[in-house]
Amino acid sequence: MFLAAKGGRGGRGNRSMSRQISFGRDRYDCREKEEGEEGLSSMLYLEMKIIADIGLVGLPNAGKSSLLRAISGAKPKIASYPFTTLRPHVGVMHYDGYYRVRMADIPGLIEGSSLGRGLGFSFLRHIDRCKSLLLCC
Repeated sequence: MFLAAKGGRGGRGNRSMSRQISFGRDRYDCREKEEGEEGLSSMLYLEMKIIADIGLVGLPNAGKSSLLRAISGAKPKIASYPFTTLRPHVGVMHYDGYYRVRMADIPGLIEGSSLGRGLGFSFLRHIDRCKSLLLCC
């Protein structure tokens, strides 16, 4: 368990500070109140590390999106031109015993992506977030 910021002590009012006169359901005559204390605040940048169990990797128009659509409930865009997939699409396959496998359609691999060509480093980050890779030729 991770605690990002601890909350402050709550104030008192309404029921705890009211007179014993009730004005209907949960409405009390409250003339005093006690402010609570400020809690801590923090700014966090969280990044999801694992997006899928299997990542579909291959050249543009290798059929990665078609395969994902055929074996899961995902609906990635399919077209006859390269680089239709610009960000990963994740499909979930359900098996007996409540076992699930997540499969991600990764954008097309081109030569020089490690040098920043095409989607560049964002492509490599998507690959890093998959437990295993399946090469589609």
